[in-house]
Amino acid sequence: MEKLNGTSMDLVQENVKKLREIFPEIFIEGRIDFDLLRQICNCGGGVQDLVDSKERYSLTWNGKSRARQIAQEVSTGTLRPAKEESKNWDNTENIYIEGDNLEVLKLLQKSYHGKIKMIYIDPPYNTGKDFVYKDNFKDNIENYKEITGQINKEGIKLTTNTETNGRYHSDWLNMMYPRLKLARNLLTDDGVIFISIDNNEIHNLRKICDEIFGEENFIEVITVINNPRGRDYGGIANMHEYLLVYKKSENSFLNNLIQKDKIFPFFDSISGFEIRELRNRNIVFNKENRPNLYYPFYINTNKILDNNLLEIELEKKEGYVELFPKESQGVNTVWRWGKEKAKENLNVNIVAKKMQDGGYMIVEKYRKAEVMARSVWNTKDDNSEKGTLLIKEIFKGNKVFEFPKSLNMIKKTIEIGSNNSDIILDFFSGSATTAHSVMQLNAEDEGNRKYIMVQLPELCDESSEAYKAGYKNICEIGKERIRRAGEKIKSDESLLIENREKLDIGFKVFKLDSSNIKEWDTNTEDLQQTLLESMENIKSDRNSLDVLYEILLKYGLDLNISIEENKDFYSIGGGSLLVSLNQEINDEVINSICEEYKNLLEIDKDFKTTVILRDNSFKNDVDKTNVIKKLEQVGINEIRSI
Repeated sequence: MEKLNGTSMDLVQENVKKLREIFPEIFIEGRIDFDLLRQICNCGGGVQDLVDSKERYSLTWNGKSRARQIAQEVSTGTLRPAKEESKNWDNTENIYIEGDNLEVLKLLQKSYHGKIKMIYIDPPYNTGKDFVYKDNFKDNIENYKEITGQINKEGIKLTTNTETNGRYHSDWLNMMYPRLKLARNLLTDDGVIFISIDNNEIHNLRKICDEIFGEENFIEVITVINNPRGRDYGGIANMHEYLLVYKKSENSFLNNLIQKDKIFPFFDSISGFEIRELRNRNIVFNKENRPNLYYPFYINTNKILDNNLLEIELEKKEGYVELFPKESQGVNTVWRWGKEKAKENLNVNIVAKKMQDGGYMIVEKYRKAEVMARSVWNTKDDNSEKGTLLIKEIFKGNKVFEFPKSLNMIKKTIEIGSNNSDIILDFFSGSATTAHSVMQLNAEDEGNRKYIMVQLPELCDESSEAYKAGYKNICEIGKERIRRAGEKIKSDESLLIENREKLDIGFKVFKLDSSNIKEWDTNTEDLQQTLLESMENIKSDRNSLDVLYEILLKYGLDLNISIEENKDFYSIGGGSLLVSLNQEINDEVINSICEEYKNLLEIDKDFKTTVILRDNSFKNDVDKTNVIKKLEQVGINEIRSI
């Protein structure tokens, strides 16, 4: 028997319930869109003329305009090097960054604009159980410190984005939109991005990616069978997630996957091969826009080679059959290879084949054991269980991270999305499976790929296995995994020893923080003290290396650029920057810089450099003027101060 709660019927909720049954489309994130209701009901009694309305096909939500603006705002932060937490600092080209990825992506804009070949991310799925924190755009660095427990102040905390939240989808979209906008800027012109997601936000994610990357740059939604047993999600056991793939531009491409167990149908004195038509079947590439790829081959029908293939030439000979790329859909198609490449491969890797209809085809002997990636990934190694088992193996039986991605799955994305010397970025790096995958693939195929991992140091729950094992936040887990995984790969005797010996298993650690340069606080009660402190414009808890890397970011230089420390100054990038952070600039320092520049001019008479000095290192304006004149006398005209 139901107990009466002592209140009358909630008429509002009952009416809302009825409205939802009749007009489900007017409920947007749990709220009634009354404008839409009026439109549906057509209160005026006639058919509304919507031809001239401002309606258009788009995805919009509460906060979208602000989210778009956020991507354009500059960061006031910096990345501070943490050499003590790094591995092989002096030799590695890999980077691990602790921090809010929104701020970090902003900080990377100059240094890595158009340099990242591939991005893989596994963002929060918005399941109602994972967090989506609200960005405080007034001072996001302080916000970042608050949510990660770095400062003891009540403020914005990590929260679970539950479905009862009235802006459930909006909050998630507001988090993702500016990050994806910034991420696109970092991609090379031929770059690609892979995003793991499930049913909760796949449709919204697809729409914002269409907007950010361009609908024409959509490649595929890959279905990844990650749980063959299935999870009970309301009557149908869910077995899969998605991998959303977009390219930066029409110049982007994907590699084929290497098939280790491939069996070739043909063999010659060189190796096994399969036959591929040399004609480009895509009519987008044709005689009009690719005239250099339109030329004839000449087939010797009397000279049979191995596997019943025929000899070909590029020069016209009597009795030989002339063959141009055939027409398709009324368009003159072209070859995939230019004439010079064809000449180098005549009768070795390209030959002719007689067709059943009596015609001929120019074919390539394709010797690579490759296969195009499919839109469904359904191998045991792609299972999420594999990711969990690997974590437990690396951490001696401790399950220190929930739902890590499969190593094989991410390794495949890297294989098809990058080349041997590219940079791979993951700004939701979690347990650092992407870093592990980069090292593993490099060890397998002699690659020299580099990674940049970005992860918020989200605190581990005190009841978790991770916390009990001594890991206070996710970054500690990620860094330790990279250390252990690198050593494990190095000791794997099934891999070629030369690959293992040259493998980069190190990483430089950087941590997001406020700028090293003080701001003059006019709001303080003790202005006199503030004035005195402003004379020393670098914060007291910061060192020269901190300042140096902030300079690199501001000047758009790679975080792996060469840095040579001399007695009086740093030489960066082979002398492209000469930086002195001495508290006092004297003749000795300036003479040393001038001498260095003269040496550089002997190597390259057109060499240019920029000199950076501390503004408060001069005793007075006269000394500053004299220094500038002295530098200009040897040809240094770019002089900056901090």
